[in-house]
Amino acid sequence: MEAVSRAGPDASVLVEDETTIKRFPPLRRQWQPVGEQRPVMVPTSNDDFTLYGTLALTSGSTHVRAYEKGRSDYTIQYLESLLEATTGEVLLIWDQAKWHTSKKVRKWLNKHDRIETHLLPAWSPDTNPMEDLWRELFGRVAACLERSLDTLLESAKQYLANLSGKQALRTAGLYVN
Repeated sequence: MEAVSRAGPDASVLVEDETTIKRFPPLRRQWQPVGEQRPVMVPTSNDDFTLYGTLALTSGSTHVRAYEKGRSDYTIQYLESLLEATTGEVLLIWDQAKWHTSKKVRKWLNKHDRIETHLLPAWSPDTNPMEDLWRELFGRVAACLERSLDTLLESAKQYLANLSGKQALRTAGLYVN
């Protein structure tokens, strides 16, 4: 990508994506002896939250915030948190979700020179390295029925915070060695 090669040494090159974590994840099959099936707790409501997250392509650091769902106003709040967490130019690579391309978000972006956005091809989640981090997160944290929504959120944040830069880049398929 030309923009990445033009970026200065202090620029942050980030990929961004969102994922929804539900209190009641999809049930999967499990073999158990007849009469010895483990009871499954079923929550009374299927609460959820949406994680916005970025992965820095040079350092492997992550930046995550939870919101009610993917929406333009939450996207702007997340972008403001990115500006606070970074210095210098920010090259942000993200998908074409409606809350990324909305008039409200475009208007906000036009007022902030530090962020330059680049859109991934439509309907191409395999081109976004954050998808690999979300997949790993779901496998390790989000598929536990015995946790509260607050505990799931804390576990998800903790999982990403505990990843070293190399581990995050390796999980995203961007670091070899």
